[in-house]
Amino acid sequence: MPASQKNFDEYYSHLAQISTLGRVYKKYWMSRILYWNARKLGARIVEVGCGTGSGILGAYPKRVAGLDINPRSVEYCQAIGLNAHVIADDGMFPVQDQAFDVCVLDNVMEHIEEPQTTLDECHRITSAHGGLVIAVPGKRGYDSDPDHKRFYAQADLRQLDARWQLQSLFAAPLGFASEALSNSVRQYCLVATYRKVG
Repeated sequence: MPASQKNFDEYYSHLAQISTLGRVYKKYWMSRILYWNARKLGARIVEVGCGTGSGILGAYPKRVAGLDINPRSVEYCQAIGLNAHVIADDGMFPVQDQAFDVCVLDNVMEHIEEPQTTLDECHRITSAHGGLVIAVPGKRGYDSDPDHKRFYAQADLRQLDARWQLQSLFAAPLGFASEALSNSVRQYCLVATYRKVG
């Protein structure tokens, strides 16, 4: 079995083991926050890195499409009736230019060592004045997953990419940034919203 397939199988199994409480929190709290912020930027929404559909894709299946690099996760999403598609090995999204208004990346960026291709593709597939919503874990959440490759602090999100103008930056679940919560609560994350400008 190729190494990448083994990694896909292992990470699919990891996603499938998320606790019931974790799923409820993600679907009924975080997904609502992300969806509400995405809708401010546009109506056509795609979740990049949709995993097994436990986030915004699963919470709003008639209003959100999904993309993921893991074929196992996409097969699972499709089997439960979600609109999900596989991202190519080279990182290219199977989507036409400007097909969506908003890309949502919920706890995805920290898994990508070099995010430029992902940001380029989000830019390509969003409309002229589209948007980007990114959620990244705090320190405790980041340290809890060995697949995480890059930590994002507030300064990193403020200077993400010149083609995206920062609209808002806040922490969830409580709305304010806290180093103490970042260090102690695994669900704590930073959420940044951007408007496409370039």
